[in-house]
Amino acid sequence: MKPRAQATNAFTLIELLVVIAIIAILAAMLLPAVAKAKMQGKRVRCISNQKQLAVTWALYVNDYNDFVPANGNYDPPTPSVKLWIQGAFWNASVGRTDTYIVDPNYAQFANYLKNARVYNCPADAPTVKIGNVDYPKLRSYSMNAYLGWVGPWDTRMLSTYRVFKKYSEMTVSMPNGTYLFLDVHPSSICWPYFGMHMDREAFFNFPGSSHNKGGVVSFSDGHVETRRWKDARTVAAVSPDYHSHYDVSPRNADWTWLRDRTTVRK
Repeated sequence: MKPRAQATNAFTLIELLVVIAIIAILAAMLLPAVAKAKMQGKRVRCISNQKQLAVTWALYVNDYNDFVPANGNYDPPTPSVKLWIQGAFWNASVGRTDTYIVDPNYAQFANYLKNARVYNCPADAPTVKIGNVDYPKLRSYSMNAYLGWVGPWDTRMLSTYRVFKKYSEMTVSMPNGTYLFLDVHPSSICWPYFGMHMDREAFFNFPGSSHNKGGVVSFSDGHVETRRWKDARTVAAVSPDYHSHYDVSPRNADWTWLRDRTTVRK
C-alpha cells in the first residue's frame, strides 16, 4: 500500500502575488487618509496655539484697563520698552534664543504664557536660515501691526490709518472684526508684527498657507478660524526678496480680505 501524500500549506506564486496586490491597493487607499489626518491634527494644534494667544491678549487687555499689548520693531530687543514679544528673524543673535519670548523683562506675554512652543505652528519648518546658518524656528505667528504700536513707526506702511491702543476703539471701528494673530509664511516672517500695505495691492508679509493652502487667523472677539486662500499667488508666496516687504499682487482677494480686517482710516 502506497503512503498517502502529505498536504502542503504553502502559498502558490499566484496567491502570493494576489495578496501583495491587495496590500498595495489598501496602502494606496489608506496613506492619503493618514496624511490628511496628520495634517488635520497639525491644524487643530495651530488653532489651539492661536486660541491661547488670543486669550492671553484678552487677559492683558483686562488687566491693563482696556489698553492692548504693545507691538513694534525694536532691534536689538530692549527691556526699556516691552512688547508682546520681541525679536526679528534676520538678527542671528535673536535667532539663537527664546529669551525675547519667555522673559518677562522683554515680553508682556511672558507672565501669561510660559510654554514657548505655543508660538510655533506644528506645520511650520523646524528651522530658519539666518546668515546661511540653520537655527531652531522659535516663532510662527505675528501680530497685526496696527495694534498697540509703540516707538518709531515703520514708514514703509502708511501712518494715515489708525493704530488701535484700546480694545474699545477696535470693537466700534471694524465691522468685519479685527484680526490679532496669524501664521506667517516661513520665508516672510520677520518682526513681531504682520505688516500691511493698506493702500497698495502688495504684501508686506505673506500669510502662511501650510494648512491645506490656508492659514489660521485669530480675532479680537476670541474666535479663531482657518482661512483658505483663494489666490494662487498667496499660496505660492514667491518673492525675490521677502525682507524688502513689498510684493505686488494686484486684484488679490486675499490681500483685500486681510486689509479689511487690519484697521481703518484715521
